[in-house]
Amino acid sequence: MSMSVSVATIDRETVTALFSSFGAALDAHHDARDRVIKASRDITAASKKIIFALQRVKYADAEIQRDDVNKAGIKLESKIASDICGLERTIKDAFGAVKDDFQGAGAWRYQRQISGAIQEYIEALLFREYLMERWILSHEEVQKLIGHEFLVTYSDYILGLLDTTGELMRFAITNLYEVTASGVVEVSTIAKQICQLLRTLRIGFSGLRVNSSSHSSSAEFVKKLNTLYNSVDKVERAVYSLIVRGSELPEGWIPGDDDNARI
Repeated sequence: MSMSVSVATIDRETVTALFSSFGAALDAHHDARDRVIKASRDITAASKKIIFALQRVKYADAEIQRDDVNKAGIKLESKIASDICGLERTIKDAFGAVKDDFQGAGAWRYQRQISGAIQEYIEALLFREYLMERWILSHEEVQKLIGHEFLVTYSDYILGLLDTTGELMRFAITNLYEVTASGVVEVSTIAKQICQLLRTLRIGFSGLRVNSSSHSSSAEFVKKLNTLYNSVDKVERAVYSLIVRGSELPEGWIPGDDDNARI
């Protein structure tokens, strides 16, 4: 009788301890998930601000980093460079705050919560690098910049790259023309370069065949691929329109602030 009571007591204590450990593990999981979600929001917000800051750059007024204008990148003015530097620190701090949560199985467990933020940061990195160096960072280079503690999937890289094409299109349209020393309005070098880059990307992606109903990421890829195609069309039309109109423009004509929208 006493033995059966003792066994029941032991079993009850064992089960209680077991479920207590389960509860502690779940609490730790939810705490980590909340930290990752907060970090993800901070990274996304700071990345968007970096993109907005880069879009404020006026190519015609920016200093050129190299003598060869066809390979030259933009040197950011001190105020914009300072703003971006501060935002980069915010992003690094946000990644650092959840670094331990991505150890071991956490690298995949919380991937979905941070995937969107990584894509947004990739967009900011690629956009900045292209404007400053005329170079598209590779997946390996992006992984190194973000840190090997975090998994940068090929899917995140590709989706971030496709998002970048939209920002490049906006920059090309905003900085569509330049005025030569003789007063002639021409398509700017940066607009021509971006147009060529987008056309190259379109050719590269056009050979892919993806079933949009097979997976959510595939559907997102198809959607963003259409964004690339639309971006190419917009830049091409703007460039071609300015070239065609250029022969009809009166001597000394300079576009106004709203002329890009009508081109």
